[in-house]
Amino acid sequence: MTEQRFKNGDIRLFHGDVFQVLNELPDGEIQAVITSPTYWGKRQFTDDDCEFGSESMEDYVNRNVNLYSTLLSKMKQGGSIFVVIQDSYMGSGVSRSHHNHWISGNEYKRKGIDSERQGNTSSVTASHKIIKNKSLCGLPYRIALALVDMGYIWRQQIIWEKPNPMPENVKDRAWQSVEYILHFTNFGKYKFNKRPFLVNGINGKLRLPSQVLVAPPEPKVGHSATFPKKVVERLLLSVTDEKDLVFEPFIGSGTMLELCLQHNRRFIGCDICEKFVDNSVGIVGEFLSFPVTIST
Repeated sequence: MTEQRFKNGDIRLFHGDVFQVLNELPDGEIQAVITSPTYWGKRQFTDDDCEFGSESMEDYVNRNVNLYSTLLSKMKQGGSIFVVIQDSYMGSGVSRSHHNHWISGNEYKRKGIDSERQGNTSSVTASHKIIKNKSLCGLPYRIALALVDMGYIWRQQIIWEKPNPMPENVKDRAWQSVEYILHFTNFGKYKFNKRPFLVNGINGKLRLPSQVLVAPPEPKVGHSATFPKKVVERLLLSVTDEKDLVFEPFIGSGTMLELCLQHNRRFIGCDICEKFVDNSVGIVGEFLSFPVTIST
């Protein structure tokens, strides 16, 4: 069941399955989507089977492709989608029942609800009929190539590099230190404001940056998965203007909501985790400096 938990002026917040929220979105009005789905097999925020990341690898790819293709078809011509996503290794540590991917405290621990759906036969880790253990699954590329084959434009793959990556208990490869930001558009000529994206070159003149953006993660209390504000802010300002409509399918810690409030963008967001939605209602109230009421 999906419910609208908040509506005030240019902000609407929903709790529930994103595919049901799609029916609430206006056609031809969304200018940008900047989001990060729950990564496959790495985190768990609810016990809801509709949460991304608990299904089989193939279903995970298909659900992402269905979501972004639907949004690209509903958006303004020349709109942009940025998807922040990380690849997963098949085998040890992929299944969310694996102890290595528990976080501290009692919240969001892996409960193993995804074991069977991820091909798990050992109750410890996901497995696959073809992809061997220890191999990267290629999830960002599987999603991107499917969208390309559907006729959408994969404009760029931006690399978000973390200077302080999470240590890993591995001895035969480098630590994972990057995530991918996949940029898709529905039309060859799309809105792009160059100035917010520029950096200082060696000669002191402004230029477009390389595709590698370096920034540490910015964890928040109660949420272990947060992308850096200074990276996504540049993305937001480069593809939107004031009063443009932004949709966030996975509100999470509310970073994109905060940026839209700060920069006078309209915002529609949803999340399957009720706590994240309620937290976002609080963010709006704090920004507007008056108490807000959560709709029920």
